[in-house]
Amino acid sequence: MRSGLVLLIAAAIAAPGSAHAGRSFYGWLHGTEVMPERGVELQTWIGEENRVEDLANRAETWWGVGPFIGITDQLEIGLPLNVAWFGTPGGPAFTALYDYGLELRYRMVTQDPEDAPPFAPLVRVAVNRLVLERDTVRPEVNIIASYEAGSAHLIADVNFVGEISRDAHHFEVHPGVGASFNLRGDLRLGAEAFAQISMDDDGATWAIVGPNLSWTHGRTWVSVAYGIGVYQIKDAPRMQWGIAF
Repeated sequence: MRSGLVLLIAAAIAAPGSAHAGRSFYGWLHGTEVMPERGVELQTWIGEENRVEDLANRAETWWGVGPFIGITDQLEIGLPLNVAWFGTPGGPAFTALYDYGLELRYRMVTQDPEDAPPFAPLVRVAVNRLVLERDTVRPEVNIIASYEAGSAHLIADVNFVGEISRDAHHFEVHPGVGASFNLRGDLRLGAEAFAQISMDDDGATWAIVGPNLSWTHGRTWVSVAYGIGVYQIKDAPRMQWGIAF
């Protein structure tokens, strides 16, 4: 069974065609591409948040995975789950299944290469259940817009996040912008800025700016960003990866 799975993944990577559906050119930002109807893509992501010393030098590492399925050519559904590591370097730490949930992504314009406009808005809605806090749900609403002109790709992404339980609630805003430029073939280089802004005293506020790199090959794509801290964080690298079946 294991050898069969390896062969399946290898065949998908080597298969002709481009993994244009579902990909993002950015590390911290969502893209505006979705899977075509009945298309399936496995996506995974991993990121770090390394806080500054005056915030107890706390660090977090997140790893997530989930299938994304095209319901129509403009609407896809995802079933993500996230595992998290919390701790301080050299100090106490723990790893746990953090949350799981459901998300919908709706692209408001066609992505047919013949008819797709340069400006593409997308709305993402997600609901996740926190595993460690059994009565807490985490709703999210993203408004994303991208623009393509020649080899340049520009994007803006604003995510409204809540954590709601019977006894308490917490809200954050995660804004971000980015640019990506084609270097050669399917290799791209750019930069992005991202922030986490807490709307109360229960969460952290921080901001990063840094370079990104993305590559598409056959039915797989990968994007990496190295966020350099500009406010209340040392650095925050993040990678996204997807493979279409």
